[in-house]
Amino acid sequence: MKNKLLLVLISILLMHPALYSQTAHTNWSKLSKYLVLQPSLNISAWETRSLVTQMQAVGDGTYQVRMDLTPGQYYNFVFMAQTGLAPPPGLTASYKYYDQPPSTGSIPTSKTPDSIQSTNQAWYGSVTQSGDARRILLVPDLNEGESLYVFNNFNAGPRLPDRIEALANDQKVILSWSIPKGQWNWDDVNVMAGGGYYVYYNSTGPTNNYSLLAGLEGNVTSYTHTGLNNGTTYYYILVVSDAYLRNTGAPFENRRTALPPPSGKAPNAAYATPRGVMPVYFKVEKLDWEVVKEKDYLVWLTPSEEDARLYFNKTAGRIIKVNVR
Repeated sequence: MKNKLLLVLISILLMHPALYSQTAHTNWSKLSKYLVLQPSLNISAWETRSLVTQMQAVGDGTYQVRMDLTPGQYYNFVFMAQTGLAPPPGLTASYKYYDQPPSTGSIPTSKTPDSIQSTNQAWYGSVTQSGDARRILLVPDLNEGESLYVFNNFNAGPRLPDRIEALANDQKVILSWSIPKGQWNWDDVNVMAGGGYYVYYNSTGPTNNYSLLAGLEGNVTSYTHTGLNNGTTYYYILVVSDAYLRNTGAPFENRRTALPPPSGKAPNAAYATPRGVMPVYFKVEKLDWEVVKEKDYLVWLTPSEEDARLYFNKTAGRIIKVNVR
């Protein structure tokens, strides 16, 4: 039985470098990326006991590694990002940050580098008797000259900070929030090193249109809103993004027609997300503040021009209100 060629890409952009030009945030490029691979489901992939291979930047914001793997073999894997002596602000020097994958979900795969064919060869799952969450790959029996492409994103996707607070003062509000955690409750390096936050605000009530107030770097955990009217209640919503989803259009763009059709085959351009700020306005409908408090101030956002009953790509945010004195 011959070994076959496997190409693993760590990116949410899912693009072939020859076809598109795209970059992640520059802070993310300051970290070295590694694939940590274990050839079984009985031992969970980890740096001290598995094959560790450095991934190479391909110039479009993605990283890749090519490996010869055995058809019919199960592998489990995670990613690792290591800082150097001069890390981005907020990160520890010469420190290894691990990917924190979930225990369920699918991972896109393909036999071509610029399309998604849904070969169902990779997924998030549990390995070992302890149920460690890992990325799982079952290598298919490929034809001569074929390759399997496995498309990934570090940490699968960003999560919201657990806490947001607002302190009112004369004509200003100081917002602060905690560092986002990954699935394993460790600091999310993919947000801290190149991700970001978007702060929306509203002063006419929680169910009216929200305006974009600020776009902030992922290592920032506070923002001061000045020039406010005393005696007015302000509402703020915080949204988080990772190193690749660095614009507000990523969560809120109309992706219903851009995502792959039921056949599963579509060009990777459907997943492309340009970097930069794109103002988007929101409205919050039927907000019950007591329910919001019970849910740790979590809200789900829909673009104001969309029907929330039919829009299925809602974006999570943390909401808070404060009265300026």
